[in-house]
Amino acid sequence: MEPELLPLTDIPDSVRAFVDGVLLPHLTAGQPKDTIWCSQWGEHPDAVHRLAAISDEWSHMLESPDASLHGFLRDVLDYHLPMLVDREKGSFRRCGQGRHSTHAQLDAVKPPPTP
Repeated sequence: MEPELLPLTDIPDSVRAFVDGVLLPHLTAGQPKDTIWCSQWGEHPDAVHRLAAISDEWSHMLESPDASLHGFLRDVLDYHLPMLVDREKGSFRRCGQGRHSTHAQLDAVKPPPTP
């Protein structure tokens, strides 16, 4: 990815194609109860950047004779996927059960817990 394109403000078509055509149908298992996916993932900048990184590595693996699916799964997907889908810590942790929560910056004040 070109440095002048970071941070991503528009989602590249290649990332959308990777998420819709490779990641969701082929590389993710059924959702265990401790994971969550947001169908509006494009509205989560932290998720978009991780998904772009995963997509870049996927493309690199396909183009490089030295790369392996095993290495991609172990070093890329196994690392980034929990950071996206973990119900407690992932990018989509505030979404779920039919609702979508917008992106909050790191310096945003946490709302008090609801009873």
